[in-house]
Order: sequence, then C-alpha cells, then structure tokens
Amino acid sequence: MDAERQDGARWTLTSVALVVRGPELDPEALTARLGLEPTGTRPPGPSRWGRPGDVDGEWRLQCDERTARAFAAQLDTVLAAAEPHRESWRALTAEGLSVSLVVRGYVDNDAQLALSVAQMRRVADLGLPLTLTPSTSER
Repeated sequence: MDAERQDGARWTLTSVALVVRGPELDPEALTARLGLEPTGTRPPGPSRWGRPGDVDGEWRLQCDERTARAFAAQLDTVLAAAEPHRESWRALTAEGLSVSLVVRGYVDNDAQLALSVAQMRRVADLGLPLTLTPSTSER
C-alpha cells in the first residue's frame, strides 16, 4: 500500500450541514422560531430532486467549498451557528423532527476525514447524530 496515499488521501469537495427534516416541518416557522437564517429550505411534499417517496420538509444550514475551502473551517462555521441553539435542537427532536449534522464529500480508496478532538467534543455536546456521506462517483 502506498504510504503517501494513505497519509495524504482526504475527502474533497466537502460540505457540512445541520439538517432538520420532517413531514410536518414548516421551514418558515422554524426560521422564525430559531432566529437563524437557513441556507436552504424545502416545504413538505414531493420534490423533483429528492429520492422517490421523500416528502419531508427540510431546513438546512450548510457550509461548503464556496464559503470555506477547508473541511475544518466548514465544520467550525456550522457548529458556531448551531451551538447557541442546542436546546432548540433537542426540543425539535422531542417533537418528532429529525435533526442531524451531515458531512458529504468525494472520496477515493483509503480517504480520511480528520476531525480534531475539540471538534468531536463540540459535535457530541450538541447531542445530534453525525452522518458521513461519502461519494465514490467520478468528479
């Protein structure tokens, strides 16, 4: 195995998002409730871009390469916005909505995604699931 590749292979074109989803989600009401402007929303109902059968509404706060090139900066941006609303995320989960941190990116064999101990602690303190969604398709 090529040592340089194993040490240097990283996820590319990453994005980090805090995502709230649910069949009864009203994105405008959630924005008003949080006082936090999302980067994207979708009301409940069929979506031509979503998976077949996916009718959940969505509220998304996302940071990607257009805002910050480095994954660590993307994660820090989303965490800094999410942390003051920690109790809101817990309340939304208790109300039956899905709230999670989602990391997406392109990967090759043996690609690594580095999270510092401090970042992992911040994610854990939010009490939200962290979903890693690697794509192995050609880019």
